[in-house]
Order: sequence, then structure tokens, then C-alpha cells
Amino acid sequence: MSSTSISYINTARTLSSISQQRATGELTLAQDAYPWRLYFFQGRLVYATGTLHRVRRWRRAIKRHCPDFSMTFTEGSEPWEYQLLSQSVAQGILNVPQAQAVIKMSLEEVLFAWVRNPILRSEWVSGQRFAFRDNTALSLLLSATEVEQVLQQAQQLWKQWKGLELESLNPCRSPILKESLQAEAGRASTILVNLSPYLTGRYTLWDIASYARRPVTTITRFLLPWIQQNVIALEDIEDLPNPLLRLSHPTNSANLVYRPLIACIDDSATVVQFLANILEAAGYRVLKIQEPLMGMATLSQQRPDLILMDLVMPNASGYDVCSFLRKTPIFQNTPIIILTSQSGLVDRTRAKLAGASDFLSKPPDPQVLLNLIRHHLQSVMSAVDVTSHQSLAE
Repeated sequence: MSSTSISYINTARTLSSISQQRATGELTLAQDAYPWRLYFFQGRLVYATGTLHRVRRWRRAIKRHCPDFSMTFTEGSEPWEYQLLSQSVAQGILNVPQAQAVIKMSLEEVLFAWVRNPILRSEWVSGQRFAFRDNTALSLLLSATEVEQVLQQAQQLWKQWKGLELESLNPCRSPILKESLQAEAGRASTILVNLSPYLTGRYTLWDIASYARRPVTTITRFLLPWIQQNVIALEDIEDLPNPLLRLSHPTNSANLVYRPLIACIDDSATVVQFLANILEAAGYRVLKIQEPLMGMATLSQQRPDLILMDLVMPNASGYDVCSFLRKTPIFQNTPIIILTSQSGLVDRTRAKLAGASDFLSKPPDPQVLLNLIRHHLQSVMSAVDVTSHQSLAE
């Protein structure tokens, strides 16, 4: 019997036992530093998640099944994903099928990690109670039959993954198209060029598959030849910011899964430090660059989530720098906010034509600056490249 079959059988037995005993508690699956957790109430599944890319997994499921969902902040116990879903259903923001679809999508990814790794160690902790306020919240829980169906889907996905000889690859890793080989890749495949905005180290294989609405096996199999030819590298990346934490409250920054990195490009050390003081107090990391031409290598290496840039600098024009960054694949979708004392209509129009995302007069009001940054950071992950989707669908 193969290790995959053994893993599947053991997983099915464990889940069946929890259901039969009508157990309440938490099942932890240990995998190095990244445990997976399945929460149960009287034998029914509440939610399944894990510390590895927890927010990315939530974001993918929400975008797929509840695209118009607006995040509301709440206080509650773990798992916070379920608390948000049950609260939204109670308020009429989501319906029960939508919420259950999110739960099932997250569960499938967790179970996929379980069945593909037979050495995961499981540990059960009983006694945890969940605060279910009404029958609506209880209606979201998955029955043993529903959990079994998702497990079968995860097993089937693993069989396909293995059948395509992808065992050595992890869908939680991020594909990066190497700059030195972009021209070669472009000649080889138009579809790969269309996918290039996603091959920047910001998206995992799971992310790309979700945005393209294609199976992760299809996306990975398509990229495999370029991965094998070393045109595309696979790297580990960090999670997205925790949606329950407001960046305007730095006291909570220690709990963030990921603190966005913002590059400040200005020839004035005083201005750069002024911006850094505002941003760091709000929980952001700051990359300071006073010489844009010399700092391009640093920008490419650090890949900031957002760029603040002066328009007038001694050795470079902000227009030219912005235009250059927009022509670089890794910065095609990065928000770029121009900061300058030249705020006329002509300057704003020219900045937009150069690819600037927004324009702000100097010196910026701290709260206005933070609101603008927060807006662009929330929007950047929502942008989907329509051309890529159309190409993949062909």
C-alpha cells in the first residue's frame, strides 16, 4: 500500500472517529513550524486553517465565493475566519451556501497538505467551547458526510498532482520569472508573458490558480517546463496582513502576520525621515532611498508593497523613474504615489501618464497619507489581470 493511501486512510479514520464521538475540540497537525488546525463542535467541523499563509487562504476563498464581501472588524475567539463568516451570515451580508463554500475551500487545502505529507503528527485537544449565538451560526458547521466529500476531493487533487509528477513542488511557494530570461520566455509563450504580473514573488501557485479560476494542477503543470529550465524560480513568501488588525493601531503590530514594506524615494534625508516616522508609527516597514538610480537594485531585491516617490530630484526625474518601474514586470502592479510641491493639473496628468497610481502634495498630511496608502494596499491584491484569465481559458 502506498504512503499516500496510508495517509488518506489514517486521515479518514481520524475524522470519522471525531464525528462518531461527537467530540468538541481542536485537531492539530504538526508540520515543522507550520501547524494545521481543524476545529470541531460535537463532531461537526467548524473551520480548518493553518499558520502557513493563513490570510492568503482566507483571501482566496473569499474572492472566489464572496467577491462582494466587505470585511468588518470584530472581536471573537479562534478561528477568527469562522467568526467573521457567522457574523456576516447573521447580518445578511452572506448566505449559508457562500459561507460553507469558503469553509470547504479552506478545508480542501488543509486536507491536501495532510494527504500529501504522511509524516504529519496529529494531536487532539478536547474541551474547547465555541460561542454559537444562534441556529444560523450552527447551520454553517460541516457534517461528517460533507467533510468526507472534501477529503475525497483533496485526495483526488493529490492523485492528479502526483500523476503530473509535481510531488517535489509545493503550491504554497511563489513563482518568479527571472528578469534576465524574460525576453526568452516571451518568445516562447505569449501566455507566459500575460501571466508575468503574477510571476513577481507576490503570489503563490494557489493564489494564481484562484485568480485564474483554474485548478492548481493546471497552472503548475503549465509553468513546470520553465521551472525545470530555471526560467522561473519558486520561492517562499510571507503571508498577507491580518485583516482583523487596523494598521492605524501600532500597538497591535506585534500580532501582524506580515507588515507591508513601503519604499520612500526622495533626495532629501529630512523628507525621508519625516515619512518614515509617520509610516513606522502606523506599523509599516520602511525602505529609505535617497538616490533612485543607485537604489534600483535594492528596490528589485526588496520588492516593496508600495512606493512613495518625489517628483523633482537632482539626478533623476520622478516621471522617468516611475515610467521605468512600470516597464519592469515586478513593479507593474505596485502602487506608486507621487509626492511633490508641484501639484498643478499638468503635473498630475503627466504623472498619471508615467504610471503613477496617485498624487499627493508635499508636505503630506499624515492621516491623509495613511488613508491613501491603506486604500492602495487593500486594492492591489484585488486587481485581476483579465488578459491572463482569458489566455488561460483558451
